[in-house]
Amino acid sequence: MLVTLSRCSEVDTLSVKQLRKVVDNQLSDLVPVLTSGLSFYSENARYVEGSLEIIEINCIGNSEYSMSYRYQWSIFNACLDISGDEYINDSVTFSVTEKGLVFEVIDNSRPSTADEL
Repeated sequence: MLVTLSRCSEVDTLSVKQLRKVVDNQLSDLVPVLTSGLSFYSENARYVEGSLEIIEINCIGNSEYSMSYRYQWSIFNACLDISGDEYINDSVTFSVTEKGLVFEVIDNSRPSTADEL
């Protein structure tokens, strides 16, 4: 699945450090897609608001980048006596295009019943 962050002017000429600031400013737009895999842990797993942070951004090619990030998630189920907080480290690639910053994200959304049938 491709997710595009709006293009800011002069993004082609930005250093990795400056590019990180651009992504940081729009990080809230990426939260839903970067944290969508929590349902594979449990239906009770929840993203901890505001915990998504960029660890580093590396240039891997011409206008291609890799972004390492982490976020905290929590789970609570009183019936099963489960309560915990964990961190997930992950990475995603993105490219700088005319449309903006295009992130290549794995679609972790759960299929509907119709999809499974």
